[in-house]
Amino acid sequence: MRLSHLSLLNFRNYEEESICFSSDTNVFIGNNAQGKTNALEAIYLLATLQTFRPAENKDLIQWEKKEATLRGIFEEGDVQQHYSLHIEPLGKRPRINDKVIKKTSEYFGLVHIICFCPFDLQVLQGAPVLRRRYLDRSLFNFNSQYAVEIGNYYRAFLQHNAALRIENEEMIEIWREKQLFLGAKILLKRLQFIAELNTLTPYLYREISGSKEEVSIHYDSEIKCSNINNLNEENILELLKDKQKEVLGLERKLKRSLVGPHRDQFSVFISEKNIKVFGSQGEQRTAILALKLSELVAMEQKKGTKPLFLLDDITSELDEKRKGYLFESLKQKGTQVFVTTTDVKSLKANDEQEKALFKVENGKIQPL
Repeated sequence: MRLSHLSLLNFRNYEEESICFSSDTNVFIGNNAQGKTNALEAIYLLATLQTFRPAENKDLIQWEKKEATLRGIFEEGDVQQHYSLHIEPLGKRPRINDKVIKKTSEYFGLVHIICFCPFDLQVLQGAPVLRRRYLDRSLFNFNSQYAVEIGNYYRAFLQHNAALRIENEEMIEIWREKQLFLGAKILLKRLQFIAELNTLTPYLYREISGSKEEVSIHYDSEIKCSNINNLNEENILELLKDKQKEVLGLERKLKRSLVGPHRDQFSVFISEKNIKVFGSQGEQRTAILALKLSELVAMEQKKGTKPLFLLDDITSELDEKRKGYLFESLKQKGTQVFVTTTDVKSLKANDEQEKALFKVENGKIQPL
């Protein structure tokens, strides 16, 4: 998968820009607050209909303008797909090859993209909800149906909580059963995904860091599953039901659901030490990048496609050694890369890789 062309109209601080990209590495260079991250955000938004940082629709539209438009040409082999996204304060209207997309499910999963930005460090450093969100967004990349399933799960969870608050026994039973049934589906997919990451991330961590440290990922749940190979939805559903019976009285007292994947998270360990507690910032940065690269490799293995890879503010996030290892790894994997940096000299270690350079200044993008 490649993005060959991108045009922006009234998007963020861009009035009107049109860019053609290299199929290898594309570097946006400029000082802070000039629009480099906005360019990456436009690519991510066009591919997923989502942003990688908190934003409302009105935030995406240039000041004093009523609407914004993104257009891009994605290529895979000899096939070109023309994507467009019209953004208004009250909604977004996507098109593919000039066909209006009425259901977002028809759009999701067609373009695969992975993004690393400074906020991603919070995945390992921050609250459990960020690690759950990372898992869910990553799984959605592999299976667009997962977004529907997780949405249905949280609706059942909220209804179960509402029934607990009003002490409606009939509704409690109905929504508890539905929540546990949907929770088993979510939990199995998460466990399978963690198992897959554990086959890829340790090697990729060593590849980026140049170290020999052992890395592992643990899924943290009240439901203990010793052997993922012997599990199915029925097994997990029984485990959830057993656990739920143990806390039934406490749920009624607290009036909230206490069992299910909404409470789970994951932890990364280096040499058997939790990286959140004992890891340095360099180790944490390398670990989250290794997780992202694992997604890239798994996507190629499962889908037969190479996702686009976005790297925001790479200069401040990685030292020279790790940047060198990272870009060499991406080069070997043959994926199209988009990078932002304040200093092109910071990428000198990768001069052998073909790069298209773009200067970003005051909402203008110029090829160098």
